[in-house]
Order: sequence, then C-alpha cells, then structure tokens
Amino acid sequence: MKLFFTISISLILIRSAFAQSILPTGTSTLFSGSGNCVLCHKSNGVAMTWNGKDVSPITYWRSTMMGNSSKDPLWRAMVAEEVNNFPQHQQMIETTCTKCHSPIGFTQAMYNGQNYYSMAQLKQDPLANDGVSCTACHQIKKDNFGTQQSYSGNYIIHADSILYGPYDNSDTTLMKAVVGYKAKYSSHIDQSELCASCHTLFTPTLNAQGNTIGSFPEQTPYLEWKNSIYPSQNIQCQSCHMPKIYDPIKISGMGSFPDRSPFWLHTFVGGNYYMLNLLKNNIDSLGLTAEPEHFDSTIARTEYSLKEQSIELTSATKFLYDENKLQIKLYIKNLTGHKIPTGIPFRRMWIHLKVEQGIGNVVFESGEWDATGKIIDYNSDYEPHYDLIDAENQVQVYEGVFVNDQQQVTYTLLRAAEFIKDNRLPPQGFTTTHPSYDSIKIVGNANDDTNFNRYGTYQGGTGGDSVTYLIPVIPNTPYRITVEVCYQSVKTELVDHIRGINHSDISKFVNMYDALPNIPFIMKREVLDIVTDVENESLTANKFYLAQNYPNPFNPTTKIRFVIPASSLNPFSQGEGTLVSLKVYDVLGNEVATLVNEEKPAGGYEVMFDASGLSSGIYFYKLNAGSLVETKKMILLR
Repeated sequence: MKLFFTISISLILIRSAFAQSILPTGTSTLFSGSGNCVLCHKSNGVAMTWNGKDVSPITYWRSTMMGNSSKDPLWRAMVAEEVNNFPQHQQMIETTCTKCHSPIGFTQAMYNGQNYYSMAQLKQDPLANDGVSCTACHQIKKDNFGTQQSYSGNYIIHADSILYGPYDNSDTTLMKAVVGYKAKYSSHIDQSELCASCHTLFTPTLNAQGNTIGSFPEQTPYLEWKNSIYPSQNIQCQSCHMPKIYDPIKISGMGSFPDRSPFWLHTFVGGNYYMLNLLKNNIDSLGLTAEPEHFDSTIARTEYSLKEQSIELTSATKFLYDENKLQIKLYIKNLTGHKIPTGIPFRRMWIHLKVEQGIGNVVFESGEWDATGKIIDYNSDYEPHYDLIDAENQVQVYEGVFVNDQQQVTYTLLRAAEFIKDNRLPPQGFTTTHPSYDSIKIVGNANDDTNFNRYGTYQGGTGGDSVTYLIPVIPNTPYRITVEVCYQSVKTELVDHIRGINHSDISKFVNMYDALPNIPFIMKREVLDIVTDVENESLTANKFYLAQNYPNPFNPTTKIRFVIPASSLNPFSQGEGTLVSLKVYDVLGNEVATLVNEEKPAGGYEVMFDASGLSSGIYFYKLNAGSLVETKKMILLR
C-alpha cells in the first residue's frame, strides 16, 4: 500500500453539498486515488493559480468525460447491451471495456493475477471508479508507443512507482514521502501515442452465434491524426485537448519548488456536449465528484470548441433564372486533427437548411429535427452521402454507419463487421495512400464525390466537403436562407436500440436521457438574405468570406483577407454599412488582439496581424459581420 502523510485530507476534500462522492483517497499496489494527488496539486491562490484562476489538474479533470469514464451511464448501458446479446462472452466484454474506462481497476486486477475484471467489481471499488485518473496516465510506459501492440488498451504500467511528467530536475523526496511515488521526466507524456493506447480501439466482430469472425476499427482518432498535416507540425493531441499556459506556474502547494513553464491545462475538452449536461443533471445518482460549477466550466469550453475550433462554414448563392431555381453551395472544412465526428461511431454532424419566402413562410427545409432530437426524414437504415440535394427528404449527415456480417445496419458494437458509410470529414492532409488508410477509409457515396476531401484533380486532402442545394423559387422575390451545422454526440437511434432491454444500467441511462431532450448542438449558423432577379443572377457579391491567413504557419506576422457582403442585396438590412469585428483568440478562448472593430461597406479587405509578444501555439481568428460569423485557425511557430 502507498504511504502518505496523515495530514487531515478530509479538511481538503470537504464533501460537496452537490456531489454524492468525494475524490477517492484509497490506494492499491499500483495506484493512488486522485484525492491523494490533490493534497499538493491544488490551487491555494498562489500554487496552481494563473491570473487569479484555479488551474489545478483536478479542478478541470473532475468534470470531464475522462474523469467520469467509469461512471459514464451511456458506457455502462452499452456494456450491458453487449452482455445481453452475448452472455457467454460476459467476462471478455467486461474485461475489454474496463481496460480504458477503468484502467485502475482493470490493471490492478491483472497485476493481482486475475484473468478477468467485472463490472460488479468496478461498481464496488471507489478507487477503480476514479476514471482515467492521475496515477493511471502518468505511469504509462513508452515501450510500445505507436505500435499495433499498444492499441486497444494495451498500455504498459509496471510496479515501479514512477510517475512520468514533463519537467526535468525534479526533487521527488516530498512526493515519495507523501504518496509513495517518484516523479521522473519523460517527453512521452506530451506525445499523441500516450492517448493512442486507448483511443485506437479494434473490437472483435461476432456473428449471430457469438463466434469471432474478424475485427472492426471501433474508434481511430490517432490513426486519423497520423494521416493529416498535424504530425509534421508537431501538433499533438495534447496541443488542443490539454492547451498550454506559457507563464510560469507554481505546481505544488507544498515544498519549495521552482515555477514551471509551460503548464498543461487538464481540460480534456471534446465534443460530448450532451453527455456533459446529462452528467451535470445526475451528479447525486451517479456518485460524481464534480459540482455543477465544474461542469458549467467544462460545458462552456466544449461549446467554444464546437463553435469556434472544429469547423468552418462558407456559403454562396446564385439565382438560376432560366430554371427559376435557387442554387446554394455550402462548404464545410474540418479544423480538427482527426475526423469530425470522431471516436465511437454513434455521433453525427448534419446540415439543417431552411429557405423562407420573406420571413416565416418556409418553402424548403432539409435536416430539421423533432422534439426528441430525431432527424425528420432520416432514412430508416441510414442517410446516404449527397453532393446535390434537391428534395426536402434528403439530408446531408456526416457519420459512420456500420453493418454486421449479414450487411444489416446494427448498433451492437460486437456485431460490427464493416462500415457501409463513413463520410465523417477527414482532417486536412488526409490521403488514400497512408499505411493505415484501410482502417480509416472513406466509405460509400463520398468516395465518388469529387469535392469530398479533394478539389478537382487535387487529391491532397482538403479536409472539406461541398454540397449544393437546388430549390424552386419565384423570380423577383426576397428569400431568407438559414444554414445550421448540427452536432449530436448520441444518436437517437442508438437509444431506441437499447431502450427495450431489461437491465438496470440501461434503464438508468434511458431515464436520464428521456429527462434531457437530445436537441442537437448548433456548431455554425448563417442567415443569408437574397432577392431572386435576373439583374442579380450571380449573388456572389453577397458571399461572406474569410480567407486562410498567409503565411501559415507564421512568425511573427501574417496577412488576413476577408470579404463583407453587399448590404444593397439584402432587403432586410438597414443602411449600407455593416458592423465588422475581427478578433484573435488563444486556444482557451481568451482574446489576444482586436484587428477590426468598426462599420465597413461591402468589399474586400486585408489586415496584418503581428504576433510579437505571443507564444508559439494555435490561435483562432474570428470575423463577425452582422449576423454572419466565421472562424479559422492559424499557427504561430517561433
């Protein structure tokens, strides 16, 4: 058992009035609960404090999906569903699923000589329920990094009580005395391969009789990242999901240690907006250690990431007077380092497009949803990928859809044999010649779409897709076009699939789900107002455009170009000018520069951004012009 000071940890870990459980302080041969780490690594106004804010790892981590991985009610429900389908494989299923959702419980059980680890054991052990915890990640060895042997939860942890960190010249005397571990510097703690051990998962494919007949790439964010522009730019998973503070930070409230820089914020922001809200609503019944304000903070960062750091949306409209049709071209570009959506293929992103004659009279709508969040007109099996949409029952949905060995769409992961559709937007630089392409390939109609991840003869991996809408309209008539890019981290069809299964974990999740409508999160929204007439046959002057900065990466200056649409083409606008703002933000959402903040007439503009005084890293520049908004990413490399 790990030894630690008997200083009254209970004074530090005061039980919240909102949270049912405190941070665990238990120990085992290999692990120590996060409640022990917080003894030193907590904010006290000086240590773990930045600009007056608490930046301690525990404060950010405890309300993330990582911190709650073992208590995630959807995960528990899915494990129960798989066991219900294949009870003869219960030991294999529960052992496999706890490798990454309860690394402490699973790894300790294997160290103790067990061949299997069960959900029943997990539920009885507070330490095992510490999620993807401090002493799990920080003990992982780099021995098999980046190899197939490391995937699917095959990380390596030894019983040597070494915690790896990003700082050298560490005096570990105090840590050894307090929690029984020795801190050791290793650069691998900031490498994507650390994340890859769990976020590259291949699951066995079973037939209806429960026999293994193959394997399936259940989630592959790491391989998607490898097949992108980002590894060559040294942009790791942690660069976005654990953004850095470059100001020196005092990392321990005990002892006399030097301030450290950079400091990695343990935000672990993803796209799981819905599940974070569900967790927040059920803190007591799930026994979570985070309080509502912790979840509010994580949810706000998730909202910002989805809205400002994930995709860019551009649009162009044209009236085809000889056909009396309105042509709307939309282009969506992936700004992330992996597919979007990524991870488990129960997530989706889609386009909701509505055209109104004047305001309020809807003449066309594709991609709307009902009160439960279910997409109206979504095909019973799946919606194919489209390049052209000219009917309301056609919806552009970016998703992965898999089938069993009988080519039937299924939501049971162990029946997944292959994708029948995968048009999730790839990252920039994604090519069909990458060694791992067979595990992350584009599947379905998107393969024949000449503007999906390519442009004409250019096959270099644009990370984007263009879709065209053709809509019958009346000449010389004003129309309002509303475009929304919607995101759902839990498909409604998945919940329908498990709803009728009699199991306490499934019933618990379904009840929580039904109490929180699964309304999609709106990642981007544009409103375009046009008039259809021959004189304005081409409405490209009404196009709102923000160009990629050049050069990019840059040091220290770069040029940003943008186009403001002509308000004279907008029958709903007031005046000829548009209030325009162009601002630059860091990855935390902090504003670092205002480049434009004034009313401007329609036209093209360019501004220079001087990043002198800023640290290397990823920045975002955001253009607002009336109701139009666009964001792009740029990289400062010193």
